[in-house]
Amino acid sequence: MIKPSYNKVTDEIIEYLKDICGDNYVISDRDSMESYTHDELSPVEVKGEYPEVVVKPNSTEQISRIMNFADENKIPVTPMGGKTGLAGGMIPVYGGIGLSLERLNEKIEVDEDNLMVEVDAGVTMNDLYEAVEKKGLTIPIHPTTGDSQVGGTIAANAGGESTLKHGVMRDYVKGLEVVLPNGEILKLGGKLLKNNTGYSLMHLLIGSEGTLAIFTKAILRLYPSSEESKFIIVPFESGQSAIKTVSEMIKKGIMPVGIEYLERETIIRGQQKVNENWPCDIGEATLMIFVSGKNEDEILDKAQEIMQICQQRGAVDAFLAFKSKEIDKILKIRAGIAEVIQEGNVTGHRSGDLVVPPSKIAEMIDRARTIFFESNLEGIFYAFGHAGDGNVHIEGKLPDEGIIDWKEVKEVRDKWIQEAINLGGDITGEHGIGLIKKAELRKSKSEEEMRLMEGIKNLFDPNNIMNPGKIVPRDDEVEDKYIKI
Repeated sequence: MIKPSYNKVTDEIIEYLKDICGDNYVISDRDSMESYTHDELSPVEVKGEYPEVVVKPNSTEQISRIMNFADENKIPVTPMGGKTGLAGGMIPVYGGIGLSLERLNEKIEVDEDNLMVEVDAGVTMNDLYEAVEKKGLTIPIHPTTGDSQVGGTIAANAGGESTLKHGVMRDYVKGLEVVLPNGEILKLGGKLLKNNTGYSLMHLLIGSEGTLAIFTKAILRLYPSSEESKFIIVPFESGQSAIKTVSEMIKKGIMPVGIEYLERETIIRGQQKVNENWPCDIGEATLMIFVSGKNEDEILDKAQEIMQICQQRGAVDAFLAFKSKEIDKILKIRAGIAEVIQEGNVTGHRSGDLVVPPSKIAEMIDRARTIFFESNLEGIFYAFGHAGDGNVHIEGKLPDEGIIDWKEVKEVRDKWIQEAINLGGDITGEHGIGLIKKAELRKSKSEEEMRLMEGIKNLFDPNNIMNPGKIVPRDDEVEDKYIKI
């Protein structure tokens, strides 16, 4: 392991950056930089770190100049989007320059003839949705928060609850404009539905979490906005019955937008968090099924078929949420569940975001629960999963008072991760590696895979200035400094 060596940001460098971006868009006082030290990770998991300076360019050309200067002077650069990540990807662990994309947010150019949109990387997903929906079009995937920026969403290859039917961000990216660590500008792909020309650098960069290049523009594929969605809430006596029902639906050719797996204890905690009542108060496990259609009749037909399959598989009740008030209440509780899990203090998102084959979700949760309660830790176990795509979120909430055995916490976390791998799964389904899962990445990948990843990083970024300390190469000193558990 080689500890990187970087140059400090001097007053002269700050003045040079002001010449590029303007005086008002270069920040160096500590108080103003606080919000650029962390994403949405729980402070239990990782502490934030300050950049030496934050710059806010508003063009690809300005970003190119900044990167070229940083590369020549060996100054680390941490790209910063909407700060909605959950893996510590925007924490500037070596100081240097925090490069915010928030001002790169003007262009949303909808091409109705080709069903494409060209958009600046700093545009929020909410603003993008609003712009394309005015044209009767849509991007079907919806990450958890609309405050995320387009560039960050692509960098994380985000998905959301509709992955089962609509896939992830990678499935919609047709073109990218990027700035490499040395300042070179690349334009990859375009308004093409088919392109089989050489290695796909574009797809290599998607999901690279800001470690290989900075996204400045994207071309995304659009679809007609012709469907609306409703929810079916179906409780079961056991988690295994619920999960088996999911595969039965898919085998029969029924493809809901998404399917959430929720356990009773988790629902109760979500209700308490937002002070609302779930539609059904029976069953040990519940499927929350997103059904879409062109009109209410089509949705009703699909819902009836789904509920019939559920009843055949042991469902104890079913509730179709049709009214907007009912849907809003369900979504509010679902958001409360996510918040409760994020507040947990056993592993949080460091091992809580696991992925297994969809049929193994209930088994994974059962194993995780057993590991938690067989440990010496005392607290509440939470779990839910995206049943259609196998993404599992698990967490333990320990008492706020008293001494916590962090060694035991780590052992529980490591066992959860190993169980996911044993079941044919992996260490992250949607939040990414970032800073917090670098050590775990080596449990999941072979030495040869890691060698290739490190080789790609070194090829793109030989001076290791682009978001250093994340994914690869490994730096144990960074992990020991920032990771608390």
